[in-house]
Amino acid sequence: MNYNSSFFLCTFPIIFALYYFLTSKVSASVRTNTGNSLLLFVSYAVIACENVAAMLWLAYVTGITFCGAKYLARRRLPLFATLMLAVLPLLVFKYYGFACTVLSDIGLSCSSRSLVVPIGISFFTLQAIGYIIDVYRGKIAPESNLFDHSLFLAFFPQIVAGPINRYNILMPQIKATRVFNAQQSTEGLRMMLWGMFLKTVIADRLSLYVDSIANNLVTADGSSLLSMAFFYSFQIYADFAGYSLMAIGTARVLGFNLPDNFRRPYLSVSITDFWHRWHISLSSWLRDYVYISLGGNRCGRCCHYVNILITFIVSGLWHGANYTFLVWGLLHGAFLCVEKAAGLSGKFVGGKLLRVVRIMSTFIIITMLWVVFRMPTLADVGTVFGRIVNISSFHITLPEKYVLPLLAFAIFKDIVEEYHPQYDVLHHRMSLVRWTAYVLIAIAIILFGVFDSGQFIYAKF
Repeated sequence: MNYNSSFFLCTFPIIFALYYFLTSKVSASVRTNTGNSLLLFVSYAVIACENVAAMLWLAYVTGITFCGAKYLARRRLPLFATLMLAVLPLLVFKYYGFACTVLSDIGLSCSSRSLVVPIGISFFTLQAIGYIIDVYRGKIAPESNLFDHSLFLAFFPQIVAGPINRYNILMPQIKATRVFNAQQSTEGLRMMLWGMFLKTVIADRLSLYVDSIANNLVTADGSSLLSMAFFYSFQIYADFAGYSLMAIGTARVLGFNLPDNFRRPYLSVSITDFWHRWHISLSSWLRDYVYISLGGNRCGRCCHYVNILITFIVSGLWHGANYTFLVWGLLHGAFLCVEKAAGLSGKFVGGKLLRVVRIMSTFIIITMLWVVFRMPTLADVGTVFGRIVNISSFHITLPEKYVLPLLAFAIFKDIVEEYHPQYDVLHHRMSLVRWTAYVLIAIAIILFGVFDSGQFIYAKF
């Protein structure tokens, strides 16, 4: 779902009105079934408009996991078979080409061809895998309603780029009776407004600057590349946090409460803390279904560190089938191991000055790691770092002049929300402050927003 498109802005009010109109004057059971049927239809229509193949693979994964869960009964063979069948489309579409590249690099022949990755496949596949493993572990019972199970995997606010939802959080809400709640809808609209600001005003404006440098490495000097790295940090955060806010806000308007996916990650005091705040639905999924499955910290120190490294290698490869993503994940895992060995991964203890130093240090490390994430090849990564460490003079070009004060406002809002949430302009106790903020943010979106339906960065993962 391209939340930054005029199509969404025009169609969502219609979906909202139809959804509550059809469920307003019927009994509770009929209301739930009618609402779910409409949401399921809209969800499949949304993904079909994006990519018909994705709709077909979503239906395949839905059928496999619905049927497979009924035959698990804590037996390993049905679990393995169901998981392999469910993950097969993801492996073929996303990793076949990379596997051929690796084989070619070690001297083995492999016939590869470019495959178009169905949109959303990484997200609904991980959600389906989590459901199957939870059934196997006995945490939940197999779902008996195919339509509810289908909506659980296809729910349109989160189908393209998450958040990755858990069965025990989303399914009770699917089965519950939902009625219009003005307070809940107001909060959802507030989240959608701020998410739209982050995406269209901050992320998309910064992308024009970042791409102009990253795509012209031949002429870019070290100072420009250093500036690009820092602005890319803000771009990817505004892009993905903006999407998550719009997805969660859309769901909230429709009566669903999805968990937060970001909690001001650039105010983290360590890399460990960063992963407690960044893409929370993915990091918690990796913790529960990869790290804990490997043994977690219930083993010796060396084994514990190996489990961390493997988990973050999986994280890196989930983001993309490329050596750069693998190295990015490995480096994050290495930093977590170093922090655990140094005793820096626990709760922060110290004064304000030390906190500021830790936050700035963490942000710089994260920013440098984003360079590995952003560049298409490891050779390009080497070029960027090589020029950065050999900077002889600074002559930095900056993004469009009005972007910087708007970015400063977004950063200031995060700081206030972190340490003094009662003064956050979008939740201020004074209605005049809130409504002034709403109007000014809306004006900024209209004047400076980019409404070209540009895809979200994480949608390609």
